[in-house]
Amino acid sequence: MGCNIFSMTRPSPETRRPDAFDRRILEEIQKDGSLGPAELSNRVHLSISQCSRRLQRLRDQGMIEKSVAILDRRQLNLGITAILLIKLGNHSTENEQKFLQRVADMPEVIACHYVTGDLDFILQIATRDLESYDLLLRQRLLPCAVIAECRTSIVLRTNKETTALPLDFL
Repeated sequence: MGCNIFSMTRPSPETRRPDAFDRRILEEIQKDGSLGPAELSNRVHLSISQCSRRLQRLRDQGMIEKSVAILDRRQLNLGITAILLIKLGNHSTENEQKFLQRVADMPEVIACHYVTGDLDFILQIATRDLESYDLLLRQRLLPCAVIAECRTSIVLRTNKETTALPLDFL
């Protein structure tokens, strides 16, 4: 049985798996999302037009969700980072939705993770000081009747924090 080269199909640019240049582009823009085409081109060793095309394809494929600025919490007077461990009293869809809506309406909640195990959610909160954290907890979060248990840990020091995702699994 022979191989007909005319019947072989090549993946379309929209579905092509990322290659080494794509990974390098992703790596560089994770470090600095404000890189212009010329600087990105220099860093990944591709022409400006090739970089621009690849970058647009990666956006179109959904690999690049969005580009954002990372702000300095200290400059914004956000001196407290707290980790909240939340357990809901009843796991109905309605209760989860009430809780998630409450969390969505709180800009101080910078991450909300639904987890396995004894707890239901882990929240990360950024606020000015302990007093503002206490007010947020007692007046805005705990009145949500679906919460059965809440435990707090205050972050004393951050040893590693990144928004960069590992690219080894592409």
